[in-house]
Amino acid sequence: MVKEKEESYDFLGNLVVSLMSKDKLFTNKFFQGEFSVSDRLLSEMKRGKEEYIYQYVRLIQCMLKNLNLKILMDEILKQIKVALASHCDLVIATVPHCSHGAVRPEKWEVIMQWDGVIL
Repeated sequence: MVKEKEESYDFLGNLVVSLMSKDKLFTNKFFQGEFSVSDRLLSEMKRGKEEYIYQYVRLIQCMLKNLNLKILMDEILKQIKVALASHCDLVIATVPHCSHGAVRPEKWEVIMQWDGVIL
Protein backbone atom coordinates (compact mmCIF):
# COMPACT_ATOMS: atom_id res chain seq x y z
CA MET A 1 0.00 0.00 0.00
CA VAL A 2 1.39 3.41 -0.94
CA LYS A 3 1.24 6.08 1.71
CA GLU A 4 0.35 9.46 0.20
CA LYS A 5 0.78 12.06 2.92
CA GLU A 6 -0.09 15.71 2.52
CA GLU A 7 -0.25 18.35 5.21
CA SER A 8 -3.86 17.40 5.78
CA TYR A 9 -6.83 16.03 3.89
CA ASP A 10 -9.16 18.71 5.30
CA PHE A 11 -11.07 18.97 2.02
CA LEU A 12 -11.77 15.22 2.09
CA GLY A 13 -12.72 15.37 5.75
CA ASN A 14 -15.20 18.14 4.92
CA LEU A 15 -16.63 16.08 2.05
CA VAL A 16 -17.00 13.03 4.32
CA VAL A 17 -18.78 15.06 7.00
CA SER A 18 -21.07 16.70 4.41
CA LEU A 19 -22.02 13.36 2.86
CA MET A 20 -22.51 11.74 6.27
CA SER A 21 -24.99 14.45 7.24
CA LYS A 22 -27.17 13.64 4.20
CA ASP A 23 -28.47 10.34 5.54
CA LYS A 24 -29.13 9.02 9.05
CA LEU A 25 -27.83 5.65 7.83
CA PHE A 26 -24.27 7.00 7.95
CA THR A 27 -23.33 6.42 11.57
CA ASN A 28 -20.03 5.29 13.03
CA LYS A 29 -21.64 1.91 13.75
CA PHE A 30 -22.65 1.56 10.07
CA PHE A 31 -19.10 2.25 8.85
CA GLN A 32 -17.55 0.00 11.48
CA GLY A 33 -19.71 -2.83 10.13
CA GLU A 34 -18.95 -2.04 6.48
CA PHE A 35 -15.19 -1.51 6.80
CA SER A 36 -14.09 -2.88 10.17
CA VAL A 37 -12.70 0.51 11.18
CA SER A 38 -12.45 2.02 14.64
CA ASP A 39 -14.16 5.09 16.06
CA ARG A 40 -10.70 6.68 16.26
CA LEU A 41 -10.08 6.20 12.53
CA LEU A 42 -13.50 7.59 11.60
CA SER A 43 -12.87 10.58 13.84
CA GLU A 44 -9.50 11.19 12.15
CA MET A 45 -11.13 10.96 8.72
CA LYS A 46 -13.79 13.51 9.67
CA ARG A 47 -10.99 15.89 10.69
CA GLY A 48 -8.91 15.18 7.55
CA LYS A 49 -6.12 13.60 9.60
CA GLU A 50 -6.14 10.02 8.23
CA GLU A 51 -2.92 9.45 6.29
CA TYR A 52 -4.13 6.99 3.67
CA ILE A 53 -6.11 8.39 0.75
CA TYR A 54 -7.55 4.95 -0.05
CA GLN A 55 -9.51 5.05 3.23
CA TYR A 56 -11.30 8.19 2.03
CA VAL A 57 -11.95 6.63 -1.37
CA ARG A 58 -13.51 3.53 0.27
CA LEU A 59 -15.68 5.60 2.58
CA ILE A 60 -16.84 8.04 -0.11
CA GLN A 61 -17.61 5.21 -2.56
CA CYS A 62 -19.74 3.51 0.09
CA MET A 63 -21.70 6.69 0.76
CA LEU A 64 -22.19 7.41 -2.95
CA LYS A 65 -23.71 3.97 -3.47
CA ASN A 66 -26.35 4.89 -0.91
CA LEU A 67 -26.80 8.56 -1.89
CA ASN A 68 -26.91 8.11 -5.68
CA LEU A 69 -24.52 11.02 -6.19
CA LYS A 70 -22.32 10.74 -9.25
CA ILE A 71 -18.84 12.24 -9.00
CA LEU A 72 -17.33 12.71 -12.43
CA MET A 73 -13.72 11.94 -11.50
CA ASP A 74 -12.38 12.51 -15.04
CA GLU A 75 -13.89 15.99 -15.02
CA ILE A 76 -12.52 16.75 -11.54
CA LEU A 77 -9.03 15.67 -12.62
CA LYS A 78 -9.29 17.78 -15.79
CA GLN A 79 -10.38 20.85 -13.82
CA ILE A 80 -7.62 20.39 -11.23
CA LYS A 81 -5.03 20.25 -14.03
CA VAL A 82 -6.51 23.40 -15.63
CA ALA A 83 -6.48 25.22 -12.28
CA LEU A 84 -2.87 24.25 -11.59
CA ALA A 85 -1.65 25.10 -15.10
CA SER A 86 -3.39 28.48 -15.18
CA HIS A 87 -2.62 29.38 -11.54
CA CYS A 88 -6.32 29.78 -10.85
CA ASP A 89 -8.48 28.68 -7.96
CA LEU A 90 -10.74 25.67 -8.31
CA VAL A 91 -14.10 26.42 -6.75
CA ILE A 92 -16.68 23.77 -5.99
CA ALA A 93 -20.09 25.27 -5.31
CA THR A 94 -23.71 24.43 -4.95
CA VAL A 95 -26.18 26.15 -7.22
CA PRO A 96 -29.70 27.00 -6.06
CA HIS A 97 -32.57 25.98 -8.27
CA CYS A 98 -35.59 28.15 -8.92
CA SER A 99 -38.66 27.91 -11.12
CA HIS A 100 -36.62 29.24 -14.07
CA GLY A 101 -33.82 26.67 -13.68
CA ALA A 102 -30.39 26.90 -12.10
CA VAL A 103 -28.41 30.14 -12.10
CA ARG A 104 -24.91 29.38 -13.38
CA PRO A 105 -21.70 31.33 -13.99
CA GLU A 106 -20.48 31.69 -17.59
CA LYS A 107 -17.63 29.18 -17.20
CA TRP A 108 -19.25 26.13 -15.70
CA GLU A 109 -18.20 22.49 -15.50
CA VAL A 110 -20.34 19.92 -13.71
CA ILE A 111 -18.21 17.60 -11.57
CA MET A 112 -20.94 16.12 -9.33
CA GLN A 113 -24.62 15.57 -9.85
CA TRP A 114 -27.47 13.74 -8.20
CA ASP A 115 -28.28 10.59 -10.13
CA GLY A 116 -31.44 11.17 -12.16
CA VAL A 117 -31.48 14.97 -11.68
CA ILE A 118 -31.21 17.06 -14.83
CA LEU A 119 -29.61 20.48 -14.41
